[in-house]
Order: sequence, then C-alpha cells, then structure tokens
Amino acid sequence: MPTLKNKLASLKEKNRFRSCSLAAGIDLSSNDYLGLKDHPSLRIAAMEAIDRGVCLGAGGSRLLRGHCKEHCELEAFAADHYGFERALYFANGFQANHALFTTLPSRHDLVLYDSLVHASVRDALNSKGIKSVKIPHNDLNAFEEALKKFQNQAETIYIAVESLYSMDGDFAPL
Repeated sequence: MPTLKNKLASLKEKNRFRSCSLAAGIDLSSNDYLGLKDHPSLRIAAMEAIDRGVCLGAGGSRLLRGHCKEHCELEAFAADHYGFERALYFANGFQANHALFTTLPSRHDLVLYDSLVHASVRDALNSKGIKSVKIPHNDLNAFEEALKKFQNQAETIYIAVESLYSMDGDFAPL
C-alpha cells in the first residue's frame, strides 16, 4: 500500500499536485467571467444590505432554519422575470446540480449526458445510482442514436448539456 508521501510525490511527478494560492493575474477560467465578484456597485449594495440588517449567512438549511425575506424576494423576482410560477436559488452550481439530478430522475429513468458536462452532474447521478450514458461532446448524432437505442428502456430520458461549457468556452448546439 503506497504511503501518502509516495502518492504526493507521484502527483508532483505527473504535474497533478495542486495547492491553494492567492488569486493573481487575469481571470479567464473561473465562474466569475463577468468580473462581478469585485464590482463596485455590488460591493456598495452588499454593504447597504448589511447596514439594513440582512443576515450574513443562512445559519443552516432553509427547511430547518427558515430563510431571509431577501431570498423570497429574489426568487419571486426571478420567477416573474422568467415567466414561471416559482424559482429556487442555490448557493452554487454544485448544489443546484446535485439537487436536480438526485430529485428528478428515478431508478426507472435514464440520463444522457454530454461528456463535458460539469462533474457535479456525474457526482449526483452516481450518488443516487441513476442509469446514465456519456455522450461525446456536442455530438447530436450520438444523442439521437442513444435516444433511439434506449427509448423503450426508460420511463423518462433526460438529456444533460450545458448552454456554455465554462472549461472550454463553447456552447451546446441547443
């Protein structure tokens, strides 16, 4: 059994060792591609919200602890803006993907997913044991073939793609 020291050395040899460092340079790879996390208007709005008494954190699950009035207002605004009855916000994409893919598909369903879909989708599918098939990136013919092949083997077939693949910067042919 290799020791932790050996595993770390192996990662370093393969240039796969990672460690946290302070942000530097131009950000071309994060989910803040619009540069909003440091936008002066958002900083001012956040400080004004804190001054008004808006809570700094959830303090726990919304189902157990409740939520802030601002959460309700944001979700109501989003639902109205997009023309839906309701909206639900999550703290991040990982949580949203996990909630979606552990809730909607059942053991009788199938998820066809693009090979470059975010790892959180695959994590969610694996955590619940949902049947899934990886499709080559942006290959519409492969999706169509899989739909035909599995159409009688699942109650519902879901297709998981991303409108914008953040790691590659390309779009799904929606």
